[in-house]
Amino acid sequence: MSAEPRPLTILFADIGSSAALYERVGDAEAYRLIADSLTRMRLAVEQSGGKVLRTVGDSVLASFEHSDEAFLGARAIQRAHQDIPLAVRIGFHTGSVIPDGGDVYGHAVNIAARVAAFARVDEIVATAEAVQQLSSVHQSFVSSADSIEVRGTPEAVVVHRLQWQEQPTAVTQLASREEYEKVQAHDLRLRICHQRVVLYAGSEHIDVTLGRASDNDIAVANDEASRHHASIRYRYGQFLLHDESTNGTYVKKDSLAPFLVRRDSIVLDGTGVICLGAVPGQNAAELIEFELLQN
Repeated sequence: MSAEPRPLTILFADIGSSAALYERVGDAEAYRLIADSLTRMRLAVEQSGGKVLRTVGDSVLASFEHSDEAFLGARAIQRAHQDIPLAVRIGFHTGSVIPDGGDVYGHAVNIAARVAAFARVDEIVATAEAVQQLSSVHQSFVSSADSIEVRGTPEAVVVHRLQWQEQPTAVTQLASREEYEKVQAHDLRLRICHQRVVLYAGSEHIDVTLGRASDNDIAVANDEASRHHASIRYRYGQFLLHDESTNGTYVKKDSLAPFLVRRDSIVLDGTGVICLGAVPGQNAAELIEFELLQN
């Protein structure tokens, strides 16, 4: 006899750039770091009232009785990765699933997986159904809206990003992507400094290009850098570093360990340095400094 469908919040958490990690530090160390990450994710889920259903490779599937617990679990997962050189993308959705043998099945699981795939590393993304179930306190962390296509769903699925890091201000109401960007574009700027060049993303420049070629907004002399290596984009009320290079981009935030981003994106906030193709401090590689400013 099959189990009855029931509403649950389903969360996927996935380690970003794990393939590049194996290339960079070797199999043994990469395996150790990923195993440590999965353990941290499990603890964060369980301490937030959730249940880990399964782990597959470098990802975790979990369920929660309520969206508030899922957000707390997602935030705990992100915070648990701040002191290690790995970053995680997280998505969750609230819908009807069929529990069976300690696992869950149904279209809601597919939606949660698609939402997690849409998220960038260092991000938490949730569907409108999950956000609507959040308490007003947790809804204040919602920062933007977008829509994605999900196979088997006739209409686009509305998704929201949720802030988990300390922010200068909090968004206190749900806003459309256009409304949010219109307000935030006047409030947030990212100062980018390289030698004598100082740019402000979000006001003077919406996109800033980085690389070895002279036609970039920021041009470096690193031999490890690609000609058109990466870009910094203002999207959905956030500044995103998007790597398009061969060797990847290292981002070092404050006093944390450098994190390698390769063919992926990461949110830039607080202060830190960017190094194209090389670990900061090695081979006299040129550093690009960044700082998030509030007008």
